[in-house]
Amino acid sequence: MTHGRPDDREYFRQAQARLDALGPRLTGSTAHRAVVEEVASELAALGLEVHRDSHSFERWDLPRRSDGLRIELPTGPIAVSSAFPYSGLTGPEGVSAPLVYLNARRPKWSRAKGAIAVIEVPHVDLPRKLLVSEWGPIVSDETLRNPVLSATLLGPKLDKARKAGVLGVVAVWRDIAPDNALGQYLPFTQPYHDIPALWVAGDEGAKIVAAARTGQQAKLVLDATLHPGTTTDTVWAVSPGTTADETILIVTHSDGTNGVEENGHLGLMELARHAVAQPHRRSYVFVLTTGHLRIPAVSKHGQATSTWLEAHPELWKGEAGQARAVAGIAVEHLGAIGDIEDLGAQTHSLTNRPEPELLYATSREVHDILAPLWRDIGSGDRRIVAPGPVIHFGEGEPLFERKIPAVALVTAPQYLLALRDADAVTHVDVDTMATQIDNFRDLLDAFDATKTGAFGAVVSRSVFAKLSALLQLMQILSKARR
Repeated sequence: MTHGRPDDREYFRQAQARLDALGPRLTGSTAHRAVVEEVASELAALGLEVHRDSHSFERWDLPRRSDGLRIELPTGPIAVSSAFPYSGLTGPEGVSAPLVYLNARRPKWSRAKGAIAVIEVPHVDLPRKLLVSEWGPIVSDETLRNPVLSATLLGPKLDKARKAGVLGVVAVWRDIAPDNALGQYLPFTQPYHDIPALWVAGDEGAKIVAAARTGQQAKLVLDATLHPGTTTDTVWAVSPGTTADETILIVTHSDGTNGVEENGHLGLMELARHAVAQPHRRSYVFVLTTGHLRIPAVSKHGQATSTWLEAHPELWKGEAGQARAVAGIAVEHLGAIGDIEDLGAQTHSLTNRPEPELLYATSREVHDILAPLWRDIGSGDRRIVAPGPVIHFGEGEPLFERKIPAVALVTAPQYLLALRDADAVTHVDVDTMATQIDNFRDLLDAFDATKTGAFGAVVSRSVFAKLSALLQLMQILSKARR
């Protein structure tokens, strides 16, 4: 460790414990603002000038009372897995109406006009090759499984439901362990829909489906609240280099659902401390982005960092009078502990091993710089990937879209977007986190020492590759809905 702190991991342990104690840091919430202000204060304490980009939006807030999120049948209450974020609200009185079951493959939302629609959503495994590309041989039979993918790709279309006059929606998870479904803040990238929707799983989901098939009456309560004029800030600072015409961007986001999503600022701050402790050739730009969990409020296209990039071309674009970003680093989901789901036993739990890393390098040359530096975290899987033909996950995506060569860590256990309260067990292995931060520090030094023309060209997705992947994906999703 540098800067006079002993290499006992205790600093990271305490910092992660403080973060865990805050609980979820949803965009614009009090806990979220606490993280933003802490980082701003720490950057200022390093002698860096802290800048802010403020955003205003209408915040949708989860019910504060346990009885504010529920479903009641004539036979008794149904345990709810989670609320569909930014779906809608009912007030404390709820919505009472018949349940109507809809076929998930081609739902006719008009059938549920004046009623509560019930629709099943399969939790699916998707071929890895459709989501990420490999710098080495492709292992064609590997799959990726995450509720983020299932909810985003297969979740109910609430805008269509509302336009058809549906009063509320119950989305029933299929093929997912109830503990895995619990608290999932999904999907998190959609606009406000103005129609209340809930997620249910397991035996409780089967009860709802059975009740809907017979048209039973139900009460749906989603006593959420709206807070117009909520403000939230992206904070950023520059550690000047000995030359002003080139930069390296270091980005993460501040909002999150649990201790892993998002603790990237702990790594960002270590890199900032490293930067001010020694001279460096290029200027380092540290960006703590807001709005990752409320992308429609801050970004018109792409992940939340897109908005910061569009607002500050002078720090990366490389046109007349502007600095050029020669490389970027995106730090997310540090120290994630692995998880395992047993569908037979209907259980989901943490393992005693780190989650295999999802680590992007967006050019061959960047891959070759990264590979010898990145120390193994002991997960048994340290493959460095390239962006897939359809998507780049995480806040490294805006760098990729603007052809800035970059490395992005965006490890994705299944609990990544699950809300976890302050008293929940930590999901972070501190030794893994410390190793990853050491890796990023070495990578930053290597990037600073790399010649300008040696970062290579960011990989491109061909039109054919995109269309082929999308066609395969559509076929898989169509089959899953049956």
